[in-house]
Amino acid sequence: MSKPIIAICTDHVTHFPVPGRDRSYLKLYPQYAYAVLAGGGTPMVLPMLDDVNELRPLLEVAAGVMLVGADDYPAQWFGKQPAPTDDPVTPVRAAFDRAFIKLLMDETDLPVFGVCGGMQLMTIHAGGALVQDLPSAGKQGHKQPDQPQAHEVNVTGGVFAEVFGSRTAVNSMHHQAIERPGKNQQVTATAPDGVVEAMQHTDHRFRIGVQWHPERMLNDAGMVKLFQAFVAAARR
Repeated sequence: MSKPIIAICTDHVTHFPVPGRDRSYLKLYPQYAYAVLAGGGTPMVLPMLDDVNELRPLLEVAAGVMLVGADDYPAQWFGKQPAPTDDPVTPVRAAFDRAFIKLLMDETDLPVFGVCGGMQLMTIHAGGALVQDLPSAGKQGHKQPDQPQAHEVNVTGGVFAEVFGSRTAVNSMHHQAIERPGKNQQVTATAPDGVVEAMQHTDHRFRIGVQWHPERMLNDAGMVKLFQAFVAAARR
């Protein structure tokens, strides 16, 4: 049996070593590809193009799509104003992601797995809103990149309950999170302080998002099982 192809989006990094010399590049942490392999799929990297329609042939080949982590999307996208705490994505990534998420969610039936900023992008597209800065909102301890299991999450349903039961421990390296889910989004896991840690779409067989980075926890059997569930949905 052939392995399902899972398309993985990329990040964009602006780099001008000297003025006028553009050496900007696309970036993908290898852990995302290894996570797809651990789940039983074959990773395919999606380039970031000016015209997302050029990616339609690749989406016809893909059986699922993974949306990778990101810096902060424009606050205006979810009804707020820019703040000093914002750490914006590059204009190139913002333009691409806004066009791509519309194509992906509205014009395909592909399973989608959004990681960190990927889940936030799914929520913004669905009409939801984000907490712009968790520490400013009194939510501490969510940006601990050096803690592989920073805190537990309480699981309340969906595929996450099937994989983890009622709780699991996760890493934590974010300062934004879902404030209000979008249309047809159900919160399926929260941190002890109430911060949303996972969601899934109720109008699709497998479109989910997590606020943590499971691709960096492949030594955890539960995280591997989550990627296996994603690939299994793609295979179907």
